Amino acid sequence: EICCLQCLTIAGAGDLPVRRGFDSPHRTVRCRRLTGDESNSSSPHQGLLCRQTAATMARTRNAVKRQKVATVESALFNPDVVFLLAALLDARDLCRVSLTCQALGGKQAAHNGLSLVEDAARQQLECATEWERSCLPKYDDEGWIELYHHLLMLRSKLTFDQLLGINIQYGADQSIVRAYPGHWTKSSALCSNHVMRSGRHFAYFTALLAGNGWSIGLVRPVQLNRSDFDSPTTSRFCEYLIGQRTERWSDSSVHCCGLNCYGKFITYTCNQNQTTRKIDRFRSGATFGLLLDLNEGTLTVYQTGQRLAKLKDGLAGEYCWYAAVLSASIAVKRGLAPFD
Repeated sequence: EICCLQCLTIAGAGDLPVRRGFDSPHRTVRCRRLTGDESNSSSPHQGLLCRQTAATMARTRNAVKRQKVATVESALFNPDVVFLLAALLDARDLCRVSLTCQALGGKQAAHNGLSLVEDAARQQLECATEWERSCLPKYDDEGWIELYHHLLMLRSKLTFDQLLGINIQYGADQSIVRAYPGHWTKSSALCSNHVMRSGRHFAYFTALLAGNGWSIGLVRPVQLNRSDFDSPTTSRFCEYLIGQRTERWSDSSVHCCGLNCYGKFITYTCNQNQTTRKIDRFRSGATFGLLLDLNEGTLTVYQTGQRLAKLKDGLAGEYCWYAAVLSASIAVKRGLAPFD
């Protein structure tokens, strides 16, 4: 029984002559097979045909949906697109992206065993400047996203990321630290997120408030609780560093060295030895520049733009900048390394 045009088409009668006016009274009639009304039908196979048609239509819709998804995936999961995406994200966000799906975070043979996100981070390193690449040799146990994080930190403003002790607070931003008035307790701040592992690094240190009781210099990059220590120059901190030593610190025994407001340069080693040296022509109120040259293993001090003295040699491994205050305020700023 042909009860509607859909059944007529299903039955393959589309090419048969249709009685004039056939479609008019049936246009709004619902197919009994689609509504489950098979009791009034004289064609037992017609319901099967209708169900097959519905299944075919569902498969067609699914195929169209899969095609749309494939189109989006081919655009989003393209290495060039992920590379551009990486340029807009930091390392933490890249890690989150890699966890969203296997297509982005899974290892792929087409990318030298790297995921799309890792390969994008690697390409960002390839686009770095010659100086940036000289500062960031890759460790064997280091991922590309971790190395990309250090590239972003190298390009960012220097900040003090850890405060140690009770007599210290931030100034206008995290590039400035100052002592609380009247406390007279030594406290310190570390640029621990800005790790220096190779190349040449230069930083300006400026005393913003009149007052003595400050020192500036280098220390191994470690993560600490604020209440654990007040300064990296204490013997207790030396003992702590011995337990934190890693292969990335290389074979240098110098864990901390600094120049204080009296023109004395003090070196601290992991065997807790301490040496002090007086710097000639030192002026406490000046702006000082410290040049860490890890290619040569040296630390040099500049005063108002002029080279003052080579403070230390034999430096190797990872370091970060630090400042300690007693009654002063210190600001740090990244600068271009001078060539003498």
